[in-house]
Amino acid sequence: MSRIRSTLNTVTKAVSGTVNTELFSKITRLRPNAAPVDKAVEVKMECPESEPAAVMTVAAPQQLRPNEEEVKSSEVREQPPKPQLSLDMPLRATSTAVAKQTLQRFQPSAFSTNMDETYNHLAEHVNTYFGSDAQEEKRSHQTNGDPKHIPVIPPTSPPAPVPSTKSPEHPALPEEESVKSPSPSPQKKGISQYLSYKSPSMQAFVGNYIAPLVPKFRADSKSSGAEKEKAPEASQVVSQDTEDAESKERKQAEEKAQRLLSQREKIIARVSVDNRTRALVQAIKRVTDVKITISRVEELSFHLLEFPETRGVAVTEKVIPCLLRLRQARDVRLQAAVRQALALVGYTDPVKGRGIRVLSIDGGGTRGLVALQTLHRLEKLTGKPIYQLFDYICGVSTGAILAFMLGVFQIPLTECEVLYRKLGSDVFKQNVIVGTVKMGWSHAFYDSQTWEEILKQRMGPSLLIDTAKDPNCPKVAAVSTVVNRGLPLKAYVFRNYNFLPGVRSHYLGSCQHKMWQALRASSAAPGYFQEYVLGSDLHQDGGLLINNPTALAIHECKCLWPNTPVQCVVSLGTGRYETAGKSSSGTYTSLKTKLSHVISSATDTEEVHTMLDALLPPDTYFRFNPYMSEDIPLDESRAERLNFLQAEGQRYLERNEPKLKKAASVLSQEKSTIQKLAEWAQLKADMYDGLPFRSKL
Repeated sequence: MSRIRSTLNTVTKAVSGTVNTELFSKITRLRPNAAPVDKAVEVKMECPESEPAAVMTVAAPQQLRPNEEEVKSSEVREQPPKPQLSLDMPLRATSTAVAKQTLQRFQPSAFSTNMDETYNHLAEHVNTYFGSDAQEEKRSHQTNGDPKHIPVIPPTSPPAPVPSTKSPEHPALPEEESVKSPSPSPQKKGISQYLSYKSPSMQAFVGNYIAPLVPKFRADSKSSGAEKEKAPEASQVVSQDTEDAESKERKQAEEKAQRLLSQREKIIARVSVDNRTRALVQAIKRVTDVKITISRVEELSFHLLEFPETRGVAVTEKVIPCLLRLRQARDVRLQAAVRQALALVGYTDPVKGRGIRVLSIDGGGTRGLVALQTLHRLEKLTGKPIYQLFDYICGVSTGAILAFMLGVFQIPLTECEVLYRKLGSDVFKQNVIVGTVKMGWSHAFYDSQTWEEILKQRMGPSLLIDTAKDPNCPKVAAVSTVVNRGLPLKAYVFRNYNFLPGVRSHYLGSCQHKMWQALRASSAAPGYFQEYVLGSDLHQDGGLLINNPTALAIHECKCLWPNTPVQCVVSLGTGRYETAGKSSSGTYTSLKTKLSHVISSATDTEEVHTMLDALLPPDTYFRFNPYMSEDIPLDESRAERLNFLQAEGQRYLERNEPKLKKAASVLSQEKSTIQKLAEWAQLKADMYDGLPFRSKL
């Protein structure tokens, strides 16, 4: 900065010095041997105080056109030198002669102040700093090959130089040679010589060096080059991003259009399905022939099975009053078809007793013979079959098999025992070696295919909802565990009933499956049988999650009969065995003990019993689960072991005879007259919903 400051001060001093007369007289001098000018310009110059003011008239050279300048320059070289006016002469003596003589061209080297070294250092620094623009411009000025570009470099001479002229003896050189002959490079250059260059080196110096010192910093040449290199890459990246954005927008637009189309198709399908439901309901209302009515009711049932979500439309169209009126007919087939349709819609008849009577049976394999003994005793005490004693029967695994035998097929208990033993011997027979190989291959010790074939033969191809045709059939449910819907595991209820629109159970379930499928899924005990795939769900034994389904059964009953109290709940276990506590180390347990604890906690049934016993009203809940002196596995099929199991159960029932009698008395309670009258009024209201009051009577 100090160097720049000194340079600028030197320039200022040189230009605005006090000896203005000398400076302006030097500037006004023209080139030697120049052509005479036509006009004269008066220039007033102030003289020192010692001399009076005078007016100097100097010739102002006119600008010549390029062609004229070339011709005149050649003529000037041929003319002999003329006497020149020296600046050292007194101003008064030369004032009149200046106008008549041709002045020499201004020579920057005539400055009295010598600034070549300072400027050379500054110019070198500027040119090095700002690139090679000035050097290229200098080379272009030094190149004499092109006649059109004549360098404006003044002759290098001492102060007040006289240009050397050729003598008349020497022949004149051609014009081209005079132009092309290289002039010797000057040793000293003035600042005006550099300022006269067309190169923007000084402008760059002023604009890019001095100016950025205050508000800006010098731009890095490397960064500018990198920016130039990155410019096309950035443009490519921007174009690529633009293309990606456009493709993404197009993809989103296509997906949105596809989604809208699918939604529209679903809406159209839904509207068509709803219209079909309305048409079927209206067709049932208009028909009068019994056979046609049966076919149309069955068609409505098939439609509701395929599209269960249309139950709401059917209820809105007053299908329940219509079906209830049709059920009053004496035709048995029509009554059966109407019951099935009512069950699909979600209508439920009132309970048969004073309140809801629930039977729940735990899982446990062949130990289900213990539950059969308890039921046999209750049947003897009440004098009624099991399917008439209970409104709702629910079971898990082996309990589900008993529930279907007693509730759906209404098989007598003696036959159930024989069938149960036979099923155990047919299913739970397997060679140890073969079973071990199967366990490693399919994770099932027993043949699952054989078990499926037995179920198909015994249960048939009937659907669960088909059991609703029987007026004496109670509500039956089998529980399984869905293991492929994430954690926690979810219970699945196979029902022979449905709920009204707007009523939703906490548990998954359906009434559209076949009965043998429900039993196969509910009895798929891990390690014994393979999982059962049903639709998109993978089912295992319900005891894996809920081995005591009593709480689930109560929840389902409250969904079916929300305004009816619970009259009696009978929960049947398949026996429990408690091991004697062994004194072992309190610091750790073995892996086998840990696994047994996990299995025991998963299949525990007494925790549910403890909670229900405390929550339900007195003389409502009855749990029968005998203690066993030995631990009997669930796949036990030997006759002597099964006989021992029955003996243990018999001794337990004898000890709990009062409890059995109390349960039998609660189950035998009949409806009161007031309750029967209220149910009749409700039935009439449901039958003639929307009709005049007189028709209801």
